[in-house]
Formats: sequence, structure tokens, C-alpha cells
Amino acid sequence: MLNVRFSHFGLLVALLAVTACGKKVDDGAPLAFVPADTPYVIANSEPVPDATAESFAKQMQAVWPMLIGTYEKMLSQVPADDDADGEKIKRVISAILDEIKTRDTPAKWAEVGLGHKSRAAFYGVGVVPVLRAELVDPDAFRAMVARIETRSGAKLGTAKIGDQALWLIDAGKVQGIIAIAGKHLVVSMLPTSADEALKRSVLGLDRPAKNLAESGGLEALDKAEGYAAYGSGWIDLRRIVALIDNDPGYTAFASLADEALPKLDAVCRTEFDAIAAHAPRMVFGYTSLEAKRMAFASRLDLDKELAQSFIKLSAPPPGSAAKAGSLYDLALSMPVLKIKDFLVERTDAVIASPFRCPALASWNQSANELKTKLSQFVPPPLSDFTGMRVTIDRLDWPADGSPDFSGNVLVATSNPMAIIGLVQLAVPALAEFKINADSKPVTLPAGVIPNEVGFAPEVQVAVSANALAIGTGANSDLSAYLAAPAANDGQLLRTAYSGKFYETMGAMMMRFSAMLPEKERAGIEQQQELYAMYARWIGIIDLRINATPKGIQMLQTVELNP
Repeated sequence: MLNVRFSHFGLLVALLAVTACGKKVDDGAPLAFVPADTPYVIANSEPVPDATAESFAKQMQAVWPMLIGTYEKMLSQVPADDDADGEKIKRVISAILDEIKTRDTPAKWAEVGLGHKSRAAFYGVGVVPVLRAELVDPDAFRAMVARIETRSGAKLGTAKIGDQALWLIDAGKVQGIIAIAGKHLVVSMLPTSADEALKRSVLGLDRPAKNLAESGGLEALDKAEGYAAYGSGWIDLRRIVALIDNDPGYTAFASLADEALPKLDAVCRTEFDAIAAHAPRMVFGYTSLEAKRMAFASRLDLDKELAQSFIKLSAPPPGSAAKAGSLYDLALSMPVLKIKDFLVERTDAVIASPFRCPALASWNQSANELKTKLSQFVPPPLSDFTGMRVTIDRLDWPADGSPDFSGNVLVATSNPMAIIGLVQLAVPALAEFKINADSKPVTLPAGVIPNEVGFAPEVQVAVSANALAIGTGANSDLSAYLAAPAANDGQLLRTAYSGKFYETMGAMMMRFSAMLPEKERAGIEQQQELYAMYARWIGIIDLRINATPKGIQMLQTVELNP
């Protein structure tokens, strides 16, 4: 699930941000090594509150044994490899797990040089990725690397760039580099063909002409967007396009391709830039990072015309503005005819002014093919469809009983009675079914819902002027469901669920695990244990995607249990 994956990503950034120190950014801070014109960056410049850091530390301590156990089990299940390099990699991973398996507190990580007050930044030197983080004890980190080498019987490659020593991890045409530069840990990946000048820039031996600390670019972003300084940044798509054929890192990576990549002439460069100009940048950052509440925002910037086109696609269904409170709640804007008009508008623009760059020739062909498909008539009731909402209030299926389910489904449409008519034609048992568009629920006749799994709940239907709702369960109130207010903030998607939803999903997984082989069943049991932990931690996760005058905004809020 997109929001779960994004939540895990946000947690990783937060854990890095926990290490921020309170002093002002200076010439020795990671940001001082980040080029001011970097195409992408995520970094922290201030510490998170102590209460938040303590909360994260407790959660990590609880989940750490489970995570280590998962990786150890995965490693044990990897079959023996006749390839010497493959076996060496397994030994190295095993040695790393041995080194970190008991490091479940900030104090224990400090023993290997990774302190809880370090600042960090992940950024691009051109297109080349670099992670730079402060170490509290460089010698302790070196000692950890030595122990891993001894346990695994595998030595890292070594090299020097000027006076800077570094470790090398060879992976064919690419090469990982790890260095301790002063009190900074620097990690990057480069093609083996990268020249010394590029490596010096990555390592920070040659500083950028202007860095992000002195330019104040990240601070300006935080102020403009209302981000806290605990973890924020951007991806500059126009800058990335501008680096094609114009950056030593791009040239080095391009050399790895099996075939030579096409060069961008003036025409291609102009057209590539014009495409990027429609969505020039993504920005992101925390707006709140408290012990029991986290809010992370991101936005894909769009040009004014495209942003307005997406705003027109916002047609949130009834209830999309409701406060999160169900086990699971999903609301989706999907105005079918407006989406068709949007796609026609986009394809017509390409057909009217085809791309001249050979690398974009396939786009011209795709536009013509899509135009043909879009010219087809969209029949009702699909053409009347504008959105939907799904709510689960209760879901329980005990091993020795029938399912206990309560929930509702709503279809937003400009002609709900047409759907009723089509269903009546398809289901003879509903031929005499009577219902009015007055939002009053009517119970479906017995036998309409097939009892295939020993479960045939009583189902009610209600219709309003712009929606049709179906519900079951003691708490189902379709009249209120239809009357609930719709969002008015350009909402395209909203999904919210409680921590108990993880517990429910874990229980469902365990119910069906009995049908699986023992090896696979063990993995599900471990996943269920992790879900149970999430249920204890999480109160509500709420994710909203809105169309705004600036672009597509995503807002994710996580409220934790006491």
C-alpha cells in the first residue's frame, strides 16, 4: 500500500533526523558539502524534540529483534552458492547482522561511532548519489568495519584519493565507496570508470563553488512551505534534465549502457526541458514531528494550466471530509467524463504539435493511438460515475464461527437510479424491488446475496440524488452515510485506517495460513506479530492527495497511541 510504504520511508527520515544537533549550520556541517544547485536533497538542520527522539528509540528497540530475526531467517534460507563471490557476500551480511543484532538503543549505536546527535544529508553531486553523516567517534566506526572483515574473512578493497583513504565495494561496472572524511561518514556509488575529479567532488575534497549551507536554500524551502527543519528537501526535475550530457556523473553512468545513449541536440534538449517544465519539482518535509503525532507533506509542482486541469478532476464523494474513525476508510474522486476530457486535451496538444526529437517519436505514436481509443463512446452508467467510498467498521472471522462484518460502499454518480435499473435487469430476484432517491435505506430481499461461505448478511440499499450506498452490519446508517459532507479542498484520494486494521489483517492472514506449507506459514506468523505491534503503536494513519493551484499535494498524518 502506497501510504504504508511512504510511512516506512518517513520513519527512516525521522530516525536520521533524530540525530540532529542544535547548533547553527557551519562550514563543517553536511549541508556545507552539498552543492547549492543539487538536483535532489533530503537533510535535517535542527534536532527533533527530545520526546520525539525518545518515542522513536522505544519503537525501534521493540521492533529490532524481530527485524534482525527476519533477516537472519532470510539469509539462512539462501541456498549454498558455488560462486565464491556469492558465498563471500553471505558471510559479510552474516557478519554485519552479528555486529548490529544487539544494537537496539542509541547508546549501543554510539559504541560504533553512530551518535544520536549527528546531522545527515542525502544529495546529488550532479546525478551521483551521496550520503554524508556526522560520526561521533570515527575510530569506533573503523573498529566495527575491522570486526566485520575478521568475522566474514573478507577484506574490503582500499584506495586513496589524495590523502583520503577509502573502502571500495566492487559490483561489476559500478563501485561503492565508503570513506571517513574527518568526522563525516561518506557513502556513494559510482561507475568504475569515474575519474578522480568526480571522486574528489563526491568525497568533498573539492568543495562546491557554492554550498547549500551558505545559500540557505533548504531553510528558505522550510519557511516557504511550513516545513519543520527535521527532514526536508526536493527533487528538481528540470535540473536533472539539464544535467543530461552536461554532467561528469551522467557521462560515467551512461557509459554503463549496453548501447550508446543518444546525444541531446538543441531540439531534443528544448523539448525535454519543456516536458519537465510541466512538473518541474517535487518538494517534501515534515510539518509536525511530535512524540505522538507526525505529519509529512509532499507536493509535485505543476505549471498553472496543468494544475488547474487536475483541480477540475476533483469530485470527492459524500463522506470524503469525514473525520477518521473507521477501521478502514477510502474515498476516491473519479469523474469518468472529466478524466476523458483531460486525456483528450493532452493528446490533442501532442497531435497538434508533435515532438521533433527522435527520442520522443514513440510519444507521438502513443498520442494518436490513445486519441483513437478516447474517441469511443463511454456508455452510462460508467459515464455517470464520479467517485466512490468504501468503509469497513468491523471485520472479524473467528476460526470456529461465521464472519462478523460491518461496512458500507458508496458509488457517486449523476444517475444512481440507472444503476438500480441495470441491476434489476441482471438479477431476476430484484425485478420487483422498490426504492426511491430519498436516502431512506431499504433491505434487499432474502436470498439475493448467495450464501457460498456460510455467510449471508442482511444488506440495505439507499439512494440519494447523486449517490447509491450499500451497507451491512448493526452500525450501518446509510442515510447519514449519504448525507456526510464531501471534501472541498481539491481532494483526489483519501484513505484512513486505524492501527487495529493491521491487527485485523494479521488475523485474516493467520486464518488462511493453515492452508500453506510450514515454511511459508512461519513467515506469515512473523508478519502477524509485526502487525500486532503496529496495532499497539498506531492510532490513525490518514493520507490525502489533493489537487491545488501549485500542484498535487500529498499529506500524511500518523497519530500514535499513548
